Amino acid sequence: MLYIPNITNAPSQQMILTGINGLSINMNLQFMPRINQWIMAIDDGTFQVNGLAVVTSLNLLRQWRNIITYGISCTMLGGLDPYQISDFQFQNANLYLLDATDVQTIETEWFS
Repeated sequence: MLYIPNITNAPSQQMILTGINGLSINMNLQFMPRINQWIMAIDDGTFQVNGLAVVTSLNLLRQWRNIITYGISCTMLGGLDPYQISDFQFQNANLYLLDATDVQTIETEWFS
């Protein structure tokens, strides 16, 4: 599980996630003030998803676990969803990149 650092309170952010051998993931985060929610888009060159609500989850990409070998986890102090623009900046919420081993561990320990 790799912590995704440097998420600020900017309403639109783009970053490249690395750390898994041979994989480079473009991730866009946008804060939508009308609904107080972060929205994510990811693209690894062969798989793309847009408009994914960032909520507290063991694996935000779980529904595609048979297509991709990685995942993204979101944790939040107090167990709520990140709904403030500053939640990641002040680390009330954190995002983690999951490799194939992490995804399998979550599946085995939580969903089996």
